[in-house]
Amino acid sequence: MAYYFVLIAATLLLIPGIVMAVLPFPGIIYMFAIAVIAALFDGFVHLSGFDIGVLTVVTVLVLLVDLFSGIIGAKAGGAHWSSIIWSLVGFIIGSIIIPVPILGSLAGMFLGVLVSEWYHTQDIRHANKAALGSFWGWVAGTGFKLAASVVFLVLFVVLGVW
Repeated sequence: MAYYFVLIAATLLLIPGIVMAVLPFPGIIYMFAIAVIAALFDGFVHLSGFDIGVLTVVTVLVLLVDLFSGIIGAKAGGAHWSSIIWSLVGFIIGSIIIPVPILGSLAGMFLGVLVSEWYHTQDIRHANKAALGSFWGWVAGTGFKLAASVVFLVLFVVLGVW
């Protein structure tokens, strides 16, 4: 009976992780930590080591997609590798200058690629295409993170009940 209280409490604590998937916060790491704490609390009886392994795979996959989605989008848009680095610099600076979640980081990432590509190619159309590629890569990655966070929650509940 006490386990179901832990399962319900942990499930409720996982919900903010889904919201964090669209914000610049490590939502999936938060969700994974909650799952491991719940498993530890239960002594790995209901959530086994194998179940935690499955959740680990989902977590690692989300982290990899999050890391590479903007890069893949920018490269698909024709960006140079130096522009990828400038997108990261822009992401950080934008987050500091415009401390509104998502807005500052996205604007910085976009401008980092745009300015770097424009500098390299002197072609604003190419620079815009590369910058839009990084944006759409981020959008696709965020959509994946959101869907995978919901899958994580469902897996946690299903694996925890069986």
